[in-house]
Order: sequence, then structure tokens, then C-alpha cells
Amino acid sequence: MSAAASPMPGISRAFGKTLMTTMGMTVVGFISSVITARILGPEGRGLLSAAILIGSISAGVAQFGMGSSYVYHFGAARRFPYLRFFLGALLSICILATGLAVAGLRLSDEVQLHRFTWLILAFTAFMASQSYIFSLTQLHSDLHFFNIMRFTQVFGNLVLMLPLVLWFDVVSFEQILFAQVLMLISVTVMGLWWARKHRIWQLKVEVKEPVRPWFVMRYGFHQHGIGMLSLFLLNFDKIFLLNRGTIAEYGYYMLAFSTSRMIGAVQDAISVALFSRFAGRDEQQLGQAVRNAFRVSFLPLLAIATVIAAVSPWALSLVYGKSFAAMTLPFAILLFECVIGGASWTLAQRFNAAGQPGLVLARQLISIVPVLIAIPFLPSENTYVYLALLMLCGACLRLVTTLYLGVTRLKEPMPGFIPTRQDLDLMRRLLTRSK
Repeated sequence: MSAAASPMPGISRAFGKTLMTTMGMTVVGFISSVITARILGPEGRGLLSAAILIGSISAGVAQFGMGSSYVYHFGAARRFPYLRFFLGALLSICILATGLAVAGLRLSDEVQLHRFTWLILAFTAFMASQSYIFSLTQLHSDLHFFNIMRFTQVFGNLVLMLPLVLWFDVVSFEQILFAQVLMLISVTVMGLWWARKHRIWQLKVEVKEPVRPWFVMRYGFHQHGIGMLSLFLLNFDKIFLLNRGTIAEYGYYMLAFSTSRMIGAVQDAISVALFSRFAGRDEQQLGQAVRNAFRVSFLPLLAIATVIAAVSPWALSLVYGKSFAAMTLPFAILLFECVIGGASWTLAQRFNAAGQPGLVLARQLISIVPVLIAIPFLPSENTYVYLALLMLCGACLRLVTTLYLGVTRLKEPMPGFIPTRQDLDLMRRLLTRSK
């Protein structure tokens, strides 16, 4: 397909904005990670990461795919009481997330975590509300407010943390967590203002036939199944290590994991832009757009990951300090896991945006089997290295399964792996047009 006929320019502005925002967030997040690692040390960083993990997983589990279902059916212009759905889902998600966080605190017997239960519950409730509204911002395919909301949260966390570093000789993990709660409250208020201003419950195109509540819920449940398995595949290593390892080991591993996510900025931007542009809408060009995006991003990012992994023993000690040298090997492994997992998620947008999340759920179920089999046999020494390897195996299996489903179930051609000159020219134009 020629560049002129390619469907990719249709998502160029959204992709460019999202990529630039994600790269900005990556830089700001990296600065925040360096500061927290330096001022908290491995143990304090572990406590902060544990509190965030409990809140984030609880908020994610409580979503039940309602945001994605809202976006899909609204995009398809199906008649439905969207205002009642919006408010009811928001309240239910916050309540459920808080209850899950209470149970999640049982994962660790760290006294410091339990002392600040109220703070972790507040973090969870507002993380849940922010996540739900955040998913709804994909209703606008230009992703303008979506990107504003993302960057505001990350940048705001850094801004609120800096006074703590300047005013206090010793900064504790709960002070940083409290600052993040304040930021989540602010972002939630921003999201509610945006929803009211744009009246996102009112369809502005020709309304099609009504959709039954059960179909809306079923789509959400499918998305929830995907989300639950994704949460498990993304966090089983951290849950296991939090329960079985020391809080210092957990601090090493979490810093390695969060730093390795920096390389996934391009794939994150592509996946979001694809879903926002095509969800419930133009399925005809969706397959080609997904294949183009995969071909442009996969091998180049693998090459970049190889270079970063090669220099990481020197670079990580320089940036975070020698006390974090133990994170080098898991960091290198997780770099490749991030790229391979991101590539499979890019391909999965072919199913999500076309209203077939059940196929994505199937590939998640397949990839979870080796994880469940291997976990009981992990050695007690250097556990975090083996956990990183297990994460990499799961990502490879998801990629292979997604490629197989695309060819066998959808009868579409296998995507290419090597970018063409036309692909590179197209990407240059996309980035140029987005400025």
C-alpha cells in the first residue's frame, strides 16, 4: 500500500501528540525515579512501590472494562443512557477499589505499610476514579485532553515532590505518597470538569439502534478479563516478590521495571492512537494500520533495547548509585520484555478496536499457563532475575499467539518485520505533521 493510500495518516496527529507527551512523561518520570531512589534508598523505595502497587492493582481490577465499553459503544453511536452509566460506574469502581486495597494490604506484613492504611486507601480510591475518567478521554480521537491529563499527573507528582526535598532533611515514603494523592485528586477534578464541559454522555452524530445493557456489560467483562490477565502478567512478579522477598529486593526490582518501561513510549502512543481512532468505527483500514504500526516499531526498538542493555551496567550505577547495582541484569531482561510485549499489544488493537476483545482474552489465557506452572519452582536465590525471565517468556508467547490469531481467525496476512523506506518516510511525515 502506498503512503498516500495508507490509513496511518488518519491517526497521525493523535499519534504524534501522544508520542511527544509519552516521551515527556518518560523524561519526567525518570527524573522522579532518580530523586526517589536517591532520597529513599532501596528500602524506602520498596515501601513506596509497594503502596503504589497495591493501589494501582486494586484500581485496575475494579474497572471491569467499563471505560473501554463506554468508548466503544459511544463511538459506534448506539443509543444508551450514558450519563447514568458514567456516574454509576464511577461510584462503583471507587468503592470496589477501596475494598480490594484493604485485602491487598495482606500481601505484606511490613509495619510501615499498615501504619498508613488510610493513605493507601485514599490513593486507591482516587487512582480508580482517575483511571476510569482517563479511559473515557479516548472518546476524542485527537487525544488532546487525554495527553494533557497524562502529563499533568506525572509532572505534578514531580512538582509536589520537590518542596519535600528542599524543606525536609529526611523525606519519608508516606510524604511522597501523600503528595501523589493530592495530584490524583486534582487530576480527577480536571477529568470531571472535562466530562461536564463536553457532555460526553450526549451523542453528537446520527444515533443508531439502541444497545441492550447486557451487551454493554458483556463487552466490558471481556475487556475486564483482558485487563485482569494483563494485570496478572504485568504484576505477578511484583506480587510474588513483595510476599516472598525483602522490601529492599522489591525496591531493586521495581526500579529496574519502571526504568525499563521508558523504551515502550512509541508503542504505547501507537496503541492508544489506533484504539481511539478506530474503536467502533472504520474497521476496513484498521488491519492495515495495525500491520504498518507493528512493522515500523518492532525491530527498531529491539535494536535500541540491545544497545541500552549493553551500557546498563555502567549507566545504572552512575544514575541511581552503586547501591542499586543489583538491578542491572533484571533491567536488561525487562527491556526486551517491554518491547516484545508492546509489539503484541499493538497487534492486539486489531481485535480490541473491532469489537473482538474475546480474541485478546484468549491469547492472555494461553500466555498465563507457563507462568502458573513455573512460579512454584522458582529458586530462592536471585528470584528477581528468574521473575524477569518469566516475564520475557510470557511476552514472547503473547506475541506468537497474537500473530497466529490474526492469520488463522481473521484470515489476514502476516505483518512484515522489516520497515520499508516508505514506512520511514511515512513516520517522518507523521511526526512532522503532529508538531
